[in-house]
Amino acid sequence: MIKILIVAHCGLTEELIKSAEFIAGKQENLMFVSKNTNDESLSSLQEKILNIIKENDDGSGVLILTDMFGGTPYNASMKVCLNTNIEVLTGVNLPMVLSAVFSSKTVNSVTELANKVLNDGLKSIVNAKQLFLEKMK
Repeated sequence: MIKILIVAHCGLTEELIKSAEFIAGKQENLMFVSKNTNDESLSSLQEKILNIIKENDDGSGVLILTDMFGGTPYNASMKVCLNTNIEVLTGVNLPMVLSAVFSSKTVNSVTELANKVLNDGLKSIVNAKQLFLEKMK
């Protein structure tokens, strides 16, 4: 089964997983790595990511979801995705995590999963007030 790894700053990782599992139930393919201190190095975070992937990837691949482009979680994830069956998306939000959880059971590859999650994440970002006002017309 394709694994989903959330890599982000501080407690965001655990809270995204807690929220996703509140909605979708316990997920065996959902993992996380957090950058918890300012002095944690890029190489240290990269090593954590590599270890969790080695311990959990069954060869189906890993989709890494990071919090923000250019941050340490993103940079560490990019270093481990080269030459492997790993995809990295950035800008993670709860709809993306849920899409990954539900879609990971039906797609054929981690690349297909990444494309689906990316599209679902983009669709989830809307100007709610504008959408509401348009529907009221």
